[in-house]
Amino acid sequence: MIVLLTISAYADTVNTVVVKAGELAYAVAMQPNDESPATDETWFDAWRGVLFASARVLRIADLDMLEHDGFPLTWFDVLSRLADAGPAGLRMQELEELALFTRGGLTRLVDRIEAAGLVRREPVPGDRRGVRVVLTADGRRRYTAAMARHREVIEREFGRRLTPAQHRAVAVALWPWWNDADPADHPDAG
Repeated sequence: MIVLLTISAYADTVNTVVVKAGELAYAVAMQPNDESPATDETWFDAWRGVLFASARVLRIADLDMLEHDGFPLTWFDVLSRLADAGPAGLRMQELEELALFTRGGLTRLVDRIEAAGLVRREPVPGDRRGVRVVLTADGRRRYTAAMARHREVIEREFGRRLTPAQHRAVAVALWPWWNDADPADHPDAG
């Protein structure tokens, strides 16, 4: 496992973190916190915990998915975004913006998933150059099966290491990240 961590030394710039776990790579853009905990380093321990937990669990989940579902997490990510989009699918640009694991090479990745019969490209009405990517019936079936198993793997590899109270604390703490929202907007914020 290789973990590359690049953090800007300037508080007024966007920080970028790149994580590589096996064949997986993704980037996360981060905005600096105005309330910088200069003397308390707990924030860094929290960050390292998120980073290492993600890398370890994703490595195991990727290997499991390859073994049981026949495709890697990068494919699962694409299938997941398309399942969330519904029958209309997504344009390639939309898919690229939503993908967690890959940005560059998405066209080739979709080519491979399409060759496996899990997605198809369709023209966008009224846009001669526009193309949407949609799940095939087989793609939806295989995604649904993979999701059920993936949840079991994540529960086993991540969930078992934390108490229910810790699950709740982590979920609340990270809610702004996966909802792209301000922490004050959390439903439980008082």
